[in-house]
Amino acid sequence: MKKKISKFLTTACLFLLGIMFSALQARTMSDYASPTQERQSITCIVSDEFGAVTGANVKVKGTTIGNITDTEGKVVLHNVAPDATLVISYVGYITLEIPVNNQKTISVILREDTQALSEVVVVGYGTQKKINLTGAIEQVGKEVFDNRSVTNVAQALEGAVSNLNISLEDGKPDRSASFNVRGTTSIGQGGSALVLIDGVEGDPALLNPNDIANVSVLKDAASAAIYGARGSFGVVLITTKSPEKGKTSINYTGNFSMRSPTVTPDNVTDGVTWAEHFRESFYNFNRVLPTKINAQQEYSDEWLEKFRQRKAQGIKEEVVIEDNGTYTYYGNTDWYDLLYKDQSFAQDHNVTIQGGNEKGDFYISGRYYGFDGLYNYNPDTYDSYNLRAKGSLQVFDWLKVNNNMEFSNSDYHQPYVSSYSINIQRYIEVTGFPTIPVSNPDGSHTYSSAYSIGAFKDGNNYQDTNKKLFKNTAGFSTNFFNNRFRINGDLTLRYGTSLRDRKRVPVTYSTAVGSVSSINTTRNDATEINSNTFYTATNLYAEFEDTFNEAHYFKGMAGYNYETQKFRDLHVERNGLLLEDAESINLALGESIITAANAKNWRIAGMFFRFNYGYKDRYLLEFNGRYDGSSKFPTNEQ
Repeated sequence: MKKKISKFLTTACLFLLGIMFSALQARTMSDYASPTQERQSITCIVSDEFGAVTGANVKVKGTTIGNITDTEGKVVLHNVAPDATLVISYVGYITLEIPVNNQKTISVILREDTQALSEVVVVGYGTQKKINLTGAIEQVGKEVFDNRSVTNVAQALEGAVSNLNISLEDGKPDRSASFNVRGTTSIGQGGSALVLIDGVEGDPALLNPNDIANVSVLKDAASAAIYGARGSFGVVLITTKSPEKGKTSINYTGNFSMRSPTVTPDNVTDGVTWAEHFRESFYNFNRVLPTKINAQQEYSDEWLEKFRQRKAQGIKEEVVIEDNGTYTYYGNTDWYDLLYKDQSFAQDHNVTIQGGNEKGDFYISGRYYGFDGLYNYNPDTYDSYNLRAKGSLQVFDWLKVNNNMEFSNSDYHQPYVSSYSINIQRYIEVTGFPTIPVSNPDGSHTYSSAYSIGAFKDGNNYQDTNKKLFKNTAGFSTNFFNNRFRINGDLTLRYGTSLRDRKRVPVTYSTAVGSVSSINTTRNDATEINSNTFYTATNLYAEFEDTFNEAHYFKGMAGYNYETQKFRDLHVERNGLLLEDAESINLALGESIITAANAKNWRIAGMFFRFNYGYKDRYLLEFNGRYDGSSKFPTNEQ
């Protein structure tokens, strides 16, 4: 009987599997043809004006059926429905959709996408059409930046260009980014890409994002070679907007944003729960019971038991004054909730005025960005202003002059903790325990508070940073022989200043009634750090470009580059502040005076060239080269 049952079950299972396989097969076939249509094989031949196209992608629309053409431009597709549509695509050509219409053989002639191939891409010292590019270059336009409320350019560029890795140490508004192209650069030392703004080395953190027209990234050695050793790790070329000719236009955009954390840590804020876990972990590690909680609070099992009882009785009082006047704490403090705002506010305002005609044009833009900070106490506020004035004048048919002026000013307020560090999160981690409240009954700081957010609440430990930048580039461009021969040149002057005012005063706390102590009593000083940088850059280069016999394209470019920079830095520090809220070093009268200074000067000169050849826009050749000299090396090795 058991054998019969087993045989019956086996037969039934095989029968069901057969039905499932048939259904699956029928469903698979339905992907290629309806029940009333017969599947067929078709041959597609793809060519262009020069002959067969190898590697063109031929696909049946709406399915996964597809393949690429062989060296003869042919591809055979199977299981194609008679009413299907073929999609034929190839880089640099217009994509076509061709109905099959029961045809067995389909011949297609691809046409070049002249609009895409004629697009101009910014390269080193000039521009090139996409059709003539040989290097690994990627460009993004103003759509990445327009109408986006971001603090600086680096934040908008993150994720916009493949293989461009942008590293920000943190999210501070004035933080400059490190640009890396294609990952690891050199063993042990690393390296950052060279960033040029309108052909001049600069910091994108000081740039108005809404002034940017496009960003080109030169990714390989061939495209970056024209910048010499400084371009070894790639080059990022940022080009600002040019005036739009026509009627004068005025444009205003404003953004108001509220920001809140997307993810917040789930911290233990119940004092009893935290104390129980602390006791357990301390004992498991040391095999003895604790007597203190990281020197911030006395601990005993009796205290913990009393804490449990108070919690069970619903007693909310967090501070008990003992008979000897000392404070005993039974807190349930959420230090991070006290530190951070639930929401922060930012605003961004842009005004643009532009216009012109064939004889002259102008572009004026202004921006204000304000951020009210993350912290509830002594917030880290940031304000920045940008101004740009750009214009050109066609003096003669063969001569055009232009000028590009830029000014930026930013102010950043950065609060310090009592140890004069900006890393308040670390001090909350090691001193801000839930069992300890922020304040004592008399309003004084607790020991934990003084080490963490106490200095923030007092508002007397901070650094204020002001950065100013003025840059002006004056240039000319000429063209001769029907624009076949061109000479271009520019001179840039840039002056930047950075002023840092820092103040450090002791933070007081109390552990008992009438008892006042201070943290870091040796520090009661003011510091001023003033630095300035003067930079010049000169570029002069000539280009020749022509096409012979409608087949041979030549373009040659050669030029000269010269750059200088002078940096000065002065550091002055003096103790003995008369008032905790003093805002000038003149109110420090102590005997400890520290002065320091620094100076750096360098010069760089280089000659560069590029040669391009193209045969019927199909076979391309490019040479780049540069020879540099630098004062950073010994005299006989520059």
